[in-house]
Amino acid sequence: MSLTKKIIRVLLMGAMTLMSSASLWADSSVPHIFLVQNSGWMLPFYDDPNSKFKDLVIELSNRVAKYGNSEQIVASFNQSMEENKSPLLAYRGSDKSQLRAAVQSIQLARKPGRQSYADTDFKEAIIGAVTQFSPGKSCLLWIITNNKNSPDNSAETIEKNKEFYNFLQGTGEIKRIVAFPHPMEVQSRSKNDYRANGLMVYALAYGEPADQVLQQMLAANAPFGKQPARLKPLDAEALTFVPKGVKNESVDASLASDRKTLVLTFSANSKPEVAELTGQFRNDFYPYDIKSAEIKIDTEGFKAVGNANITAELSTKEISNIPAGSLSPDINVKIKIPAIPSPWDPEVIFGNGYTSRGVILFELEDQKLAISKDFTQAMSKLFPRDPLPDLFVPGESAKKSVTRQAFIIRVNYPGWPLLVLATLGLILAGGLFVGIVAMRREKNYRVSVDGAQKSYGLKPFSEVVIKDQQGARVGVLKRGLGQAVPVLDKGKTNSVRVM
Repeated sequence: MSLTKKIIRVLLMGAMTLMSSASLWADSSVPHIFLVQNSGWMLPFYDDPNSKFKDLVIELSNRVAKYGNSEQIVASFNQSMEENKSPLLAYRGSDKSQLRAAVQSIQLARKPGRQSYADTDFKEAIIGAVTQFSPGKSCLLWIITNNKNSPDNSAETIEKNKEFYNFLQGTGEIKRIVAFPHPMEVQSRSKNDYRANGLMVYALAYGEPADQVLQQMLAANAPFGKQPARLKPLDAEALTFVPKGVKNESVDASLASDRKTLVLTFSANSKPEVAELTGQFRNDFYPYDIKSAEIKIDTEGFKAVGNANITAELSTKEISNIPAGSLSPDINVKIKIPAIPSPWDPEVIFGNGYTSRGVILFELEDQKLAISKDFTQAMSKLFPRDPLPDLFVPGESAKKSVTRQAFIIRVNYPGWPLLVLATLGLILAGGLFVGIVAMRREKNYRVSVDGAQKSYGLKPFSEVVIKDQQGARVGVLKRGLGQAVPVLDKGKTNSVRVM
């Protein structure tokens, strides 16, 4: 906005205070629950004197503390057996030193009455954590694990992982799941064949408020400063259209600071009927490659003059071979722009131009995903003796997806309507001022009563008593906005006129 326009707005509307506030997007009542695996499969992480496993848990709790509830919950988990309970609460509160001590106190769990270590049951741990520590409320679960799910010492960890995956994908209350592979080389002192190159940190958003907190964290690149692997949802947020250029010289297209919202800007003087954009689709389904999908485009939510629709058209009906996190070949998008408000519209004059907000929808049908080879290789280094966890194999929910990309249309208007209105406003204000001054000024009138004259001073909308030569009351002299008028008292017959 130009300096001239700012000054004019001040003249019209007075001093304005611009206020900005932090987003209230995330629900501050969401607690963090840290589930720390302490079954036999975790032996090297506890047995290696150089292990940083517990330090990782403590550092994770510190990094997420400013998101959601200040209260944090730490619990160990393995598999319940008789008096050995899982998950088992270690600490609940907001004291960092007590939390650190609680994490350090967690040790490997053994089966009751035996020397063998406890088995692992992921499903039991999640259900138990929610029902015990956050019953009926949203929470954010952090699972720190070596990725081995082995209820009842089952060697069929692949099948158990698959069952666990189906449970996670089919549970509607779990809105989002992401995973952070974390390198950590450890070697058991007591069993030479027990070693590991890394572990996984999973974040599960139980309930919508927790999903909002998790999305806020991911947008801030927290907690590990790197992109996580997404397990859920795989039916939403697949793509982002990234503009490269516009065939219309008068139109500018870009992404907002969130790297998601598409912003289209043009001048009202050169408003196009159709904006033709060239860009690429960014695959946001990390760690999955989009092998192929049928694609449709639509719009919704826009406020348009005369209820006209803002429509969009894609140059292709299919997309294919877009690697995780990478860009597709060039795509053309035609956006039909409906009528825009008149320059005299109050929203335009007293606002900063005109803005219409809505959503572009990208619908992918017959969606085929495959785990990225780069991710597979990275996982193989961390878990060399394990197959890629079936948690990352796309399930039935990944057959189609809908991406909602925020879309803003901004129209810049010339400043002359505001200048004209400001000028008229100043003229009107000046006229009113002059009129008010004139109205408050007293005017003298010569009044003749039976031939004898006398002066009277009157302001607008006032009156004064008229008297004859002997000082007796005759009537009153009244003035409105115009000429003063004499009004005789009842029964008086004097000759009264205003000179």
